[in-house]
Amino acid sequence: MVPEPRSADPRLATTDWLDAGGHMSVRVLTPGPRTLLVEVVGEVDLNTARRLDKVLQERVPAHLDALVIDLAGVTFFSVAGLNSLLRAQLLADSAGARLTVDAGGSRAVQRLFTLLPSDFDCVADVRPVP
Repeated sequence: MVPEPRSADPRLATTDWLDAGGHMSVRVLTPGPRTLLVEVVGEVDLNTARRLDKVLQERVPAHLDALVIDLAGVTFFSVAGLNSLLRAQLLADSAGARLTVDAGGSRAVQRLFTLLPSDFDCVADVRPVP
């Protein structure tokens, strides 16, 4: 089942960090008219991944060109986080957007991404991890 994104509303973006509970915070920015940047900081585990899903569900508009998820500030990234990225891809698809996952210098994200099959980038545009 593909989640239904919310309608476009510039008030959905925030420059403030949202406390997603646990040890994770999320900030949603609109750097361009049809671009959404979601910055994630802290731990993405089974509990916080559900909250990340909720933030994305509530904030991804119906029409979008690009959805960028910045994981540079992530200190722990579990398989539940990977599942959140796959659900984010469904949201991006339904909004007509290209999903880009930016791992930044996060060793936690790098560790999990090295376990993925080499063709995972066909699911999302994963920026190379140094």
